[in-house]
Amino acid sequence: MAQSTFNKVLFSSAVVAGIAVVAPQDADAALGDRTLRQGMSHPDVTELQNALKEKGFFTYGTATGYFGTHTRDAVIAYQKANNLLVDGVAGPQTLSSLTGAAVSAPNNNGNKTADTQPSSKTSLLRVGSRGGSVTALQEDLRKLGFFNQSPTGYYGTVTRDAVRAFQRANNLQADGIAGPATQAALKNGGNRASENDTPSKSKPASSTGSLRLGDRNSQVTDLQNQLRSLGYFNQNATGYYGEVTRSAVREFQKNNGLSADGIAGPQTFAKLSNSPAPVNKNQTVNNNQPAQTNQNASGLVSGLISSAQSAIGVPYAWGGTSMSGFDCSGFIQYIFRQNGVSVPRTASEQWNKGTSVSSPSVGDVVFFETYKAGPSHNGIYIGDNKFIHAGSSRGVEVADMNNSYWKPRYLGAKRLH
Repeated sequence: MAQSTFNKVLFSSAVVAGIAVVAPQDADAALGDRTLRQGMSHPDVTELQNALKEKGFFTYGTATGYFGTHTRDAVIAYQKANNLLVDGVAGPQTLSSLTGAAVSAPNNNGNKTADTQPSSKTSLLRVGSRGGSVTALQEDLRKLGFFNQSPTGYYGTVTRDAVRAFQRANNLQADGIAGPATQAALKNGGNRASENDTPSKSKPASSTGSLRLGDRNSQVTDLQNQLRSLGYFNQNATGYYGEVTRSAVREFQKNNGLSADGIAGPQTFAKLSNSPAPVNKNQTVNNNQPAQTNQNASGLVSGLISSAQSAIGVPYAWGGTSMSGFDCSGFIQYIFRQNGVSVPRTASEQWNKGTSVSSPSVGDVVFFETYKAGPSHNGIYIGDNKFIHAGSSRGVEVADMNNSYWKPRYLGAKRLH
């Protein structure tokens, strides 16, 4: 490492009070030359992610060069495993340790476990993982009654909760991470889910509590599946209670003689489990945009929101246009492309292409003026003054248009579909 660093570093010097000050140039700096922390974008972050990946701690797709929450969590796990100061910051001690011998990730008691120890045959699957391995995991969990929806290939909070339930039922460490021990137990059959392990499809998601806009959990997934079976929710369950779900709840409440407030409370759940009225065959339910009657457009909006929600948690990457990392306009272009709509690449081009609307509806693109004059940031509007965007600090997330940062920077909304 020392020789590699020496070969990579280009020194420049200046004389201050007779003392030579020597520093590496940013473009040629090697891993270990600087402290790395959340929010940084740098080639050294890419090297850090690759080093953590080699040791089994960074499992989120490919290295992006952006130090987001996934990298921070990987650093924390590595620090815990190697008895270092656990702060999520890759400083001199952590980086020095990474270049030497690695230790497998321990459990909460400091002992290595089969689930968190890197394996050459079985990769760790955790929140943020994607692909065929996640699909297979979800299918195995579904067969045993722990995962009550169609496989998506994305390891989100619903999958994590299902894994935890399986782990508890099979006397494994319930950390929500599908490592070698968990995956082996699944392949060997494992114990099936009992009524106490996971919500039943036929039971309401909640009998006493309420679910409302902004909630995200497995209970929302169950609610969406129930509404879908009755014809009110016309897309795959997402586990997120957004504007689409609220509109579906309202339609259900109207058709069943309940107060149509869009909140799934005790009365709504009671009706769901006691002879609920399905959608009238002559009624067209538009979950997304009340003023829009075209069914194809309604389906497109539903697809846009579903695709955008599935990308929540993807890290920010300057120039990024894939699920490995997005910038704001790259995120917009990707989501629309996934739904068959071609849009330009940059925020300003997207602004120029769109049709202006006086106020945004679900599925419209909202624009902001941030670091330069004119439209320089955007996101997809999901209702209730919320939008999904790729932010430079936390990656793809839901943000509030009325907060102190976004409200004064709002430029307007455009329709790109």
